[in-house]
Amino acid sequence: MTKSFEDLGISEEVVKNLEAQGITEPTTVQRISYPRVKKGYDVLVESETGSGKTLAFSLPIIEQAKGNKTQALVLTPVRELAKQVEEEISKAAGDSVNTAVIYGGVSYGPQIQDAKKANIVVGTPGRILDLLKKNKLDVSELEYFVLDEADRMLDMGFQDELEQIMRYVPENRQNLLFGATIPGSLEKMCKKYDISPKILRVKKEEHTRNLSEKYVEAKNHEKISTLYTLLKKRDRELSIVFCKTKNNTRWLSDKLRKNGIDAEALNGDMSQKQREKLVDRFEKGEVKVLVATDVAARGLDIDDVTHVFNFDVPDTADTYTHRIGRAGRQGREGEAITILEKQDHNTFRRLKRKLDIPRMKEDLELLDAQV
Repeated sequence: MTKSFEDLGISEEVVKNLEAQGITEPTTVQRISYPRVKKGYDVLVESETGSGKTLAFSLPIIEQAKGNKTQALVLTPVRELAKQVEEEISKAAGDSVNTAVIYGGVSYGPQIQDAKKANIVVGTPGRILDLLKKNKLDVSELEYFVLDEADRMLDMGFQDELEQIMRYVPENRQNLLFGATIPGSLEKMCKKYDISPKILRVKKEEHTRNLSEKYVEAKNHEKISTLYTLLKKRDRELSIVFCKTKNNTRWLSDKLRKNGIDAEALNGDMSQKQREKLVDRFEKGEVKVLVATDVAARGLDIDDVTHVFNFDVPDTADTYTHRIGRAGRQGREGEAITILEKQDHNTFRRLKRKLDIPRMKEDLELLDAQV
C-alpha cells in the first residue's frame, strides 16, 4: 500500500508545502484517487466530509498545471467552501500555480482579473455561469472539470446551472466528481452527458474511526438542559449544533448564551460579510459554538471541530452524514450526538436502521439551565 506522498509520485516542492502544514501521509481517498486521476480517468468518488477530498482531486491537477491558461474549474455549492478549497489548493501548490476564487455577493472586477491568470479557478455555480455568459471566463483550454460536494449541489437545486456550465467546457476534459454520497440523480447526470467514471467508494470506518456517534433521549422540557449539559461536560474545542430552521438557530443560540455558553447563530438571513466574519471568528476560536442550519453550515470544513450536536433530527441519512462529517476530520477524535424528543423517534428510527447509531451509555445527570 502507498504510504507516502513520495510513493504517489508527488513532486518534492508540493510534498514540502504539505509538510509545512503538518500533512505527512496521504489519506485513503487520496491514495485511491490520485493514481486513477493521474492516468486520465473520470472518477466519481464517495468519501465523507473531512476525509481529504480536496487534495485528492487537486494534487494531480497541481502536478500538471502550467502556463497561464485556466486548466481546471472546481465547483462547490457554497461560498465558504469555495474559499476554503482555493486556500487549501494554494497552500499545497505554492508559487508554482495560480488560483482564483469566484463567488457572488462581491464585485466582479477583482474576480475577473484573478481568473484571467489562474490555472485553477474555484467557484460557486451561479457566479461561474454568470461570468461564462458574459465571456469573462475563458475555459476553452480546460482539462479538468471538478464537482466538489457534487451530491450537495444537486440537493440544493444547482443541476440546471451545472448542466449549463457543462455546455461551455470542452468535451475532451477529465471529470472529477466528489461527494459524501452518490445519489441516483448524480449517476443520471453522468449518463446524460456520456460521462463513464470509475466509481470509488471509501468506507466510513477507513477514515472516521475516531468519530463516535450516539443518541440520547430527552423529555421535551429537558432538551435545552440536555444540550447544555453535553456542552459543559465535554472536553471540546469547537462545536456545531444543527437546527432545522433559521428561527431555531436564533432562539437556541440566545438560550445558550444566557446559560454562559459562547454560542452564535449561523443562518441564511445573514449577509455574506456577516457570515464570513462569524466563520472566521469561529475558526480562530473566538466563538466556541455555532448554532446553524444545514444550508448555512455546508462547506464548513474546519479541522478543530470536535463535536456535532443534532438538536433537531435530520430528515435523511445523507443530511446526517454531511452533518457529522464536520467533526473528527481526517482521523481526529470527534463525537456526534443526536438529541431525541418523543416525536423524533419515527424519523430517527429510519436513520438508525441505515446507519446503526448506538444509544449513549453514560448516565447523564442534567445541569440546571435557564430555559
